[in-house]
Amino acid sequence: MFLLLAFIITCLFGLTWLPSHTLFSNDGPLARLVSQCHHLPEAFSGVWEDLNTIGYREQGALPNITYGLRLVAGPVLFSKFYVPLALMVLGLGAWSFFRQCGLSPAACVLGGLAAMLNSDFFSTACWGIAANPLVVGMSYFALAALMRTTAWRGWARAMLAGFAVGMGLAEGADVGAIFSLYVAAFVIYQAWIADGPRVKNLVMGVGRVSVVAIFAAFLAAQAIFALVNTQIEGVHGMEQDTQTRESRWAWATQWSLPKNETLSLVVPGLFGYRMDTTDGGNYWGSIGRDVAWDKYFAGGQQGTAPRTLIRQTGSGLYAGVAVVLLAVWAAVQSFRKKNSVFNLTQRRWLWFWIVVAFISLLFGYGHHAPFYRMLYALPYFSTIRNPIKFLSIVNFALVILFAYGVDGLWRTYLERVRVGQPRPSANQGRFNRIWIYSCLGVLALSLVGWGIYYNSRAALIENLLNTQFAETKAHVTADFSIAQVGWFVLFFIIAAGLMAAILRGMFANNGGWAVALLGLLVVVDLGRANLPWIIDWNYEEKYASNPVIDLLRDKPYEHRVALEPFRAAAAHGLLDELYHYEWAQQHFQYYNIESLDIVQLPRTPQDLLNFQHATQFDGTIASAPKIVRRWELTNTRYLMGAAEYIRAYNEQFDPVKKRVRIAARFKIVPRPNATSPRRLERVTAQFAPDGDYAIFEFTGGLPRAKLYSNWQINTNNEAILPLLIAPSFDVTHSIFVNGGLPAGVGSPDTNENTGTVDFASYASKDIVLNAHAANNSVLLLNDRYDSNWKVFVDGKSAPLLKCNYLMRGVYLEPGDHKVEFRFLPPVGALYVSLAALGAALVLIGIVLMPQSQSKKAPEKNQSAPSASTPTVPRPQPVIAVASQTSPKPGKQKRAGAKSKR
Repeated sequence: MFLLLAFIITCLFGLTWLPSHTLFSNDGPLARLVSQCHHLPEAFSGVWEDLNTIGYREQGALPNITYGLRLVAGPVLFSKFYVPLALMVLGLGAWSFFRQCGLSPAACVLGGLAAMLNSDFFSTACWGIAANPLVVGMSYFALAALMRTTAWRGWARAMLAGFAVGMGLAEGADVGAIFSLYVAAFVIYQAWIADGPRVKNLVMGVGRVSVVAIFAAFLAAQAIFALVNTQIEGVHGMEQDTQTRESRWAWATQWSLPKNETLSLVVPGLFGYRMDTTDGGNYWGSIGRDVAWDKYFAGGQQGTAPRTLIRQTGSGLYAGVAVVLLAVWAAVQSFRKKNSVFNLTQRRWLWFWIVVAFISLLFGYGHHAPFYRMLYALPYFSTIRNPIKFLSIVNFALVILFAYGVDGLWRTYLERVRVGQPRPSANQGRFNRIWIYSCLGVLALSLVGWGIYYNSRAALIENLLNTQFAETKAHVTADFSIAQVGWFVLFFIIAAGLMAAILRGMFANNGGWAVALLGLLVVVDLGRANLPWIIDWNYEEKYASNPVIDLLRDKPYEHRVALEPFRAAAAHGLLDELYHYEWAQQHFQYYNIESLDIVQLPRTPQDLLNFQHATQFDGTIASAPKIVRRWELTNTRYLMGAAEYIRAYNEQFDPVKKRVRIAARFKIVPRPNATSPRRLERVTAQFAPDGDYAIFEFTGGLPRAKLYSNWQINTNNEAILPLLIAPSFDVTHSIFVNGGLPAGVGSPDTNENTGTVDFASYASKDIVLNAHAANNSVLLLNDRYDSNWKVFVDGKSAPLLKCNYLMRGVYLEPGDHKVEFRFLPPVGALYVSLAALGAALVLIGIVLMPQSQSKKAPEKNQSAPSASTPTVPRPQPVIAVASQTSPKPGKQKRAGAKSKR
């Protein structure tokens, strides 16, 4: 069955079979995968991101499913099949959990299908974060392992669950951490409802949670170590004092769910899909809105509009009409004291998942409701960004409720029963009538709401216009949103009608047809809603070079490039978009071009943030020298912008030295066979003497590596920054050194030729230089300092110096030297995680190993089933009357004796 589901999912991504096509990925595009700093297996020992700003440490590759697939498949095949394979792992995890819950095969398969196609998980994967669906899948696997608590295998399963949780942490970082808390809550609740002394059970539950936590930390050791070192230590705003946490509230809760957008769970595309979805489907809600926009709107839109995000989303929330309908039915059935289709154990579990879904929804509202404040006050929760991540828990729980709903329908209305045996649905008549009438009421309200929404079209358009939509796009977007309500009504009619037919016994003894129709409905409903998220790229066309890229990719490690500091005029906005969304994020990564601009760095190191603020251009002439000093210190050679700005550069930014010239002018033109381009990847650049745009060359930037025989020692690093950016400080003649020089060595303080430096080889984590020092010198490498960089002079280790506030350096004596800078972060945690992976594989084999009959007997003969392993009484298979014969006395006696035992 799951092979069929795999075929369905793969068909949805059929375009990736084309040789030159890959799937769109916002967070992990093909360009990033092929960039030199992210090569595997080198990235397992750490990553130094040298293509953005002046460099920073990244998390690096982890021993998990994602990087294992990347290592085996390579960047191109990985980009093609990562998403469907991640969704398959998710579906298999859900299927395993439902099977361990004792649900029917129909419920297991349809539950797995609903999990794979759930728009929250599906769209997130298509956005390029398929690691999140893998977290969900691992969480399902963990719960599956935890369902059995009897005998020694119960503890072995707890260890295995810990490994699954650890894999979730290694895949999803903070998302994995959030899911791990719910796994812990599951174990404690499991102990609470178990048979036997409650105190003893809770003690055992705490023990099981401890086992899960220990083995999760064992497998996720590398992920935890890298997360702390790259996302917490030395990062701005990660302090846990009250003032710092409060200052980060707006940043941490920017991606919160507005309460009205809760409807997106049941109405697909009500607020649109991706930001660039065509035909009116682009997102128009307020997820991702910066607080500056809220203040702007509250002030009547007076003054200049903010330049921050007004909205941004990379995932949907839609759970499916049929999924939610059956989840609600299961929830209602769980609260029936009499005649419920679920036994007491199942009802207790349903209550747990109902509470989980409800609480997670409240947390998902973030700054739109008071509930997230309670979480935010806990230690390190302020470091987790985006409360909307809790919507994944909501959908996680909805899928579970749906699977229980399918199981309830199957056992009560669809499964075959013995001849002459009453069907379990016999006592459901009154409840069924109330349910059907309730569905009719919901349908009536939906039709009325649809009509009201249609008549409010003018108000909707006005709202879109007030939130930065063009008039033409506002009309198309309003029509699209209104149409989505119609799709909800259609699928609700079909789902409610099918369910009514099942409740009325129309599929009695023909349950296979009902399950097939329900599965088809789930596929069509969720599949239609998911199609806008599937975007494919012709990567050969997308990453095709052009004259501008060719110029910048020539020895890119010897210079950096930056976009003009001006706010682009409307006439030149195309270059601004092309640079930010195509060149900086795609082509620069693909061709290893180093840019001073930051593509994505939500948690900025404190020293880098201080440097950026100190050298920031705020639009005033007074701040122009600051940005010029930034270009000088950071080896920035090329600037991109409108050609007409050459006069401003030399008269306002650098009026004395006039060090900016036009290196080449270019035009932005359509690619061949794209005369009417609608997307940025359909345009390119070509040199033209009369081009509107230019590559400016700034000749004042320091070389990437330079020797100095004049330095100033200052061990107060924070005091260096204002001195460094002062106009009186000559950056070409002297540098600041924050100590670390050999004892007794002083600055020669000479203006003579200090020597030369050349690149012998360059890699992101290994830079080799040939230096000829004429005097005692400090070699300055204009890359950001990090203690994990080590320097070797002529093969011998030497002290790494911090120069010019945040750059690297090394002291050299006169003469010729081979200088090597190597990035060598600790790898002990990596070996711990690899050992845990090996232990996990061994443990899987032990748990799955068939038990001997002697070992099975004690578990089979337990007098009472555990509350943690619900048993569902099932009717016996149908026995045809014509084939029944009178049993022989001996056989009858043995049968009676067996039943008596």
